[in-house]
Parts: sequence; C-alpha cells; structure tokens
Amino acid sequence: MTEVATPPAAPVAPKRGRRANWLRDILEVLLIALILYVVIWSALQTVRVDGTSMVGTLQDQDLLLASKVSYDFGANPSRGDIVVLIPPNDPSRDFIKRVIGLPGDTIEIDGSHQPTEVLIKPNGQGPWQLLSEPYLPQQWTTLNSCCRSDGTYSSTAQPLNIPQGQYFVMGDNRNFSSDSRSFGLVPRKNILAKAFLRIWPLNHFGGLGNGPTLQSVTTSTIGFAALGVTLLEISRRRRSKRRCMSLQLRASDRRRPPS
Repeated sequence: MTEVATPPAAPVAPKRGRRANWLRDILEVLLIALILYVVIWSALQTVRVDGTSMVGTLQDQDLLLASKVSYDFGANPSRGDIVVLIPPNDPSRDFIKRVIGLPGDTIEIDGSHQPTEVLIKPNGQGPWQLLSEPYLPQQWTTLNSCCRSDGTYSSTAQPLNIPQGQYFVMGDNRNFSSDSRSFGLVPRKNILAKAFLRIWPLNHFGGLGNGPTLQSVTTSTIGFAALGVTLLEISRRRRSKRRCMSLQLRASDRRRPPS
C-alpha cells in the first residue's frame, strides 16, 4: 500500500513581519496622498470674492476655485475669462475681474447714449463689433466713456489700440467696480489665475456662466454713436471758446483807463 506524503505546512509569517508590511502600506498611501495634495494645490487655488464689483455673476463672499496653470505653456487669457489679477497701481492686493479687451484689439466705450456700448475691433482689424453682455446686473451709467492711452476713463469716447502684453478688464457691476477704467491696462504678468468654479455657497455650486459675445454693428448705429461723440466734442470746444473770450474781455476791461 502506497502512502501519500503530506505536504509541509506553509510557514507562518512572524507577527513582526506582518506589522511591518501593514505600516509600509499606510506610509505609501500617505505619501501618495501628500504628492496629490501638492500637485493639486500647486495648480489650483481658492479665491474669496470680496465686494460687489462682480455682482451679476458673482456675489460678495462667494468662494471660487481658480486654475493657476490655465495660462501656462503659451496659453493666454481669452475674452470673457474671469481672472485673478494684481492691479498695476496696488501690488499688495488681488482683484477678480472679467477680461474685455485683448492685446491688439481696438476698443472704444461710448457713453454718449444709453445703454452704454463697448465697441471692439478684434486684432484691430475689420468693422466695429458690439460686445453683448447679458450678465450685466443693471444699466451702466458711471465711468462710461473710454479710453485714454493707458486705458483709463475719458470724458468722451476715444478708440484705444491695446498694446501687446496688455489687457483691458472690467467688473460686471460696472457702476461699482474699480477696474481698467480707473487703474489702466493690466500687464500679462499681473494675471495670476482663471476662476472656473463656484464652490460656495452650495446652492450656487457650479460654473461661472457664459461670457460675452461679439455682434455685428449696423452702419446707422455707428453713425449715431459717432454723431453723439462729435456733438459732445463740438459742445466742449464751444464752451472752451466762450470761456476764453470771457477771459479776454475781462482782461481788456482791466486795461481800459478810467473815464
């Protein structure tokens, strides 16, 4: 009768070895989590909205998620992007605004009639196009003509050719926003991140809506806008001429000898 040999029992791992394996697994998980945390937060940042300059799209104290790498590797801000930036007149602060004018664009803001119109020639070429902005919360009535050579507010509408590497930004709440109309064009290096997601409050969680679109402008619209600007300039020159004549008459009266 042949006997079947019983295979030897598998060696039992020492308790110390099992404990070491378990500890190594925990450390590996923690290391992976740490690496993911560093990678994610080097690419993303949270942004707290402070103020009402973006009302219409964002509310005071909204918490946003912004990408710090959206404009790396040769990418640049697009029209309508909501960006975190450093204003050129105050490097100690961060603002959140919407990109309106791009490098190479010609932009003009005409406040001679209501509603105020933002006119743009993309890349400075072709006919004027009207910037359609359905997200604006109310009629825009302040600082509504532009622009001087630095992008700031002017008393009458003047076209501005935006230099390379510069951007024209505005808040959506135009009547209550400090933006390019007050601090001028923003250099590319001052644009830090692109906001793309609202994470608080939870009942408004989600994307930040659609940006503006460019629409063709009829010749009559441009004609009326140009006429309005021309009439304002004529009125200004007449007032200036009358003021000069008044000063001359006063000077003449002072020189006339008493009778």
